[in-house]
Amino acid sequence: MKWKILFFSLLGINGFIIVLLLFYMFQPSPSPNIPNIEGEGPVFTVQTSKQHMNTLIRDYIQKHEKKGELSYDVQLADRLYIISAIPIFGKQVDLTMAFDPTVDENGHIVLAHPTMTFGQLRLPVPYVLSYIDQHASLPNWVKVDAKKERIYIVVSDIRIKKGYMLKAKTFDLSKDDMTFTVTITK
Repeated sequence: MKWKILFFSLLGINGFIIVLLLFYMFQPSPSPNIPNIEGEGPVFTVQTSKQHMNTLIRDYIQKHEKKGELSYDVQLADRLYIISAIPIFGKQVDLTMAFDPTVDENGHIVLAHPTMTFGQLRLPVPYVLSYIDQHASLPNWVKVDAKKERIYIVVSDIRIKKGYMLKAKTFDLSKDDMTFTVTITK
């Protein structure tokens, strides 16, 4: 009679183990917790050099320049230079502006600490920035603040293609390091 108790106990334990294994086997496996952020997609980092940025900027200006308005060129070197010529008494006089670019917390490029020359004459910065704001064919993502003596490049307003958003991460001319993030939005 003792063997019957042991046999049925062992049968019960084996049955319990089989039921337990079947229970855990048919349970869904845990999936990783990946947050689904609405409106945001994958983010890519793009790094470039001054040489490539100069080419990109030059191409953009040529494609979007309007006839009859003040023309200009942008060059990245030790500083960011905006070079133009203004007609005075039928002769072109060089206007050169130099800025130190930085990136703010919103991913916009801030052009600060300007120096401006008209030929060899140094000009008052607020006056020149006001003139540029009124007469240059600037894209809508370039904001001129003559009072603070700054130009803001609102990088997130640059539309490279619908569904893509751009932000500046670094803009260090001394290290030849310009890094941007591109976010694919829905």
